Amino acid sequence: MRHLLPIENFHQLASQARRRKLVLVVMVSRKDCPYCHRLRREVMEPMIKGGDFAGEILLGELFIDEGETVVDFHGRRVDAADLAHGYGVSLTPTVLFLAPDGRELAEKMVGITVMEMYFHYLSEAIDEAVKKLRSGAS
Repeated sequence: MRHLLPIENFHQLASQARRRKLVLVVMVSRKDCPYCHRLRREVMEPMIKGGDFAGEILLGELFIDEGETVVDFHGRRVDAADLAHGYGVSLTPTVLFLAPDGRELAEKMVGITVMEMYFHYLSEAIDEAVKKLRSGAS
């Protein structure tokens, strides 16, 4: 994978994450969100290309634009925005750190405060989520 791929099926992704003991890192976006484009271009895609957190996370993008649907963790087709709202997402970009069962493992990152520090804060959240997942903590 060289690009941030859209998530279409959480049920399938969670099954893969469960088998490999990986954290799901989900960037919640809108197609017309300039901050989302910037985060994808400057942080997420370089992270993928650099192989950062390989063997620790599955990284994808959830688009919550009008009419977008996904398969949820229970195998049901749902409105993507409704799924995101269930995690308290109201702004894009928001990054979620999820266990294979859908539990949040670290505090979500809402918006972009300082782009130059974003990867540092993202790395800390990923490390926290991986530790919780692998220790069995909730």
